[in-house]
Amino acid sequence: MKSLVSFFAVLVTSTAVQAADAADQKTALVRAMRSDEIALGGAKRAFLTGAMDKKYARVDKKCVKRVEYSEFTTGFAGVVGSVLNPTEIATALKFYQSDAGVKYVEGTLRRLHTRYGDESGVPEIKGKEEISPQQMADIAEFTRSDLGHKIMGKDMTESPAALKMGSEMLEKIAAKCAR
Repeated sequence: MKSLVSFFAVLVTSTAVQAADAADQKTALVRAMRSDEIALGGAKRAFLTGAMDKKYARVDKKCVKRVEYSEFTTGFAGVVGSVLNPTEIATALKFYQSDAGVKYVEGTLRRLHTRYGDESGVPEIKGKEEISPQQMADIAEFTRSDLGHKIMGKDMTESPAALKMGSEMLEKIAAKCAR
């Protein structure tokens, strides 16, 4: 009987560790892609430019500027988990944590910051963008893959979970920064 109890304890612990690892991988992928920062930058920009004034008329713009992306990382991990399976998450994480993946994300942030400016809420990436031919080939291979299309396309960005998360983000910012 004691060995049976031990077996179940190991089984439950193993299952809990696997679930935690899966959650950690989703969160790690969100951070590697910096999708929480990019989405928050877009939400901040919407509030700061007045695009949200009709729906949220009384929002303190100084408060909006102080909202941290970390408030939304877990929510975006849920989006990742609703669109990608564990194998896809692991593959994407491997790419986004590689030198090429980091350069890809940094380049995306540089272009968004340049396009929308300092007041956009999009983080500024210092330094010059330098991508080696091998990194460029790795980026091209990933972005052309089915997984790359899934992550960068409508599968992820317009999934029901992403749309819900985006709405929740706006509501949370508006509630937090209401005057």
